[in-house]
Amino acid sequence: MLMQTRRQFNFSQLVRDFIYDRLYHAQEGYFTKNIQLGQLKKPIDFKSLMGYEDYMKALQENYPEYKWLTPSEVFRPYYGISIGNYIQQQYAFTQKQRLRIVEVGAGYGAACEGILYYFKNYAPSIYPQLEYNIVEISPIACELAKERLQTDFSQQLRKGNIKIHQTDFLNYKPITQKSELWLIIFLEVFDNLPHDKIINGQQVLIQDNKEIVQPITDNLIQETYDHYQKFQQDDIDEVKETQINKGLKGLLNKYYGKQNSKQIFLPTVSVQVLKHIKNNFINPSLLVGDFDMLNNQFTHQAINSPIVSKKLQKPHEKNDYESYIVDRGSADIFFPTDFRFLQYLAKEYMGINTQVQKAHTFMEQFSKSQWTTTQSGYNPLKEDFGNTSFLLTDHS
Repeated sequence: MLMQTRRQFNFSQLVRDFIYDRLYHAQEGYFTKNIQLGQLKKPIDFKSLMGYEDYMKALQENYPEYKWLTPSEVFRPYYGISIGNYIQQQYAFTQKQRLRIVEVGAGYGAACEGILYYFKNYAPSIYPQLEYNIVEISPIACELAKERLQTDFSQQLRKGNIKIHQTDFLNYKPITQKSELWLIIFLEVFDNLPHDKIINGQQVLIQDNKEIVQPITDNLIQETYDHYQKFQQDDIDEVKETQINKGLKGLLNKYYGKQNSKQIFLPTVSVQVLKHIKNNFINPSLLVGDFDMLNNQFTHQAINSPIVSKKLQKPHEKNDYESYIVDRGSADIFFPTDFRFLQYLAKEYMGINTQVQKAHTFMEQFSKSQWTTTQSGYNPLKEDFGNTSFLLTDHS
């Protein structure tokens, strides 16, 4: 997880600093104190299930108490194996001499496990020299990821080909070379990057747990807001249509049609991340998987409003908050990822072309149907989590 932002020690904080403090405070943050990221009690045997109802029943029976599950954990190991297949094909296309992977916010290592499994079993000529770097801010997640990887990849850990860095990604500055492919993975990470808030073209600060509005004085907010306005103006004519805005226009209007367009949550820390990659990696490639749409009863408040929620004991139980202004470490704060805007920013800051695919399209290409298809033909790897997408560097 991420990120380091400029901190203010007076009575007011920028919204991104406030959210960072709630999520990533060193001792009391949500992702450092008591991370609510879970593991299935046992992997799901999809082929033994009749169909959708059996899948939901198996998911509920194996769902951990008081924890969230990510797609890479639900579909372990096939989610990671599919990503490994994609990476291997991109590596072959670029014809680089060595593959180095960086997974930011890897959690308990479910995706990493699947990716390494793919290379160990399906690309054995690449596997011995493959370097896999986990960059994770949570000390608990780092320990559990190491414990998980010890089972099948202990030799690679001893050799240093698997490295776990407990740090903020903005502090991670490896030595890179043109002869290497550095592929940087973000799975369900951009949704947890702190945002700033704009109301009527002015910046928002938090003071005494209330929003106050003032003219924009923060350079990062102004820079991101300028890009957002330009993107909005160019969007219809210049941004290439992708499946996300072809297939979801009706749903977007349904869920977000009542949003207050004068209030916007801006992905300012996402801009910091892209700048950091540009400044510290030679010819990097991106793989971003995340939620492209989130729906809750508070979405009318602002464009890109977050869900603020705490997981409760049972699989379907959670406590949603009406505001992001919550106590430190008390709840998860996660935002929908605007993939078209992220695509625009990747071009602006990194100079790279990217493509956006719905998750089911990605899995259709890089997974095998027999892995997760139930007896009725229902395939949750392709049909569940319909509100997720991938952004991928375009090497064509």
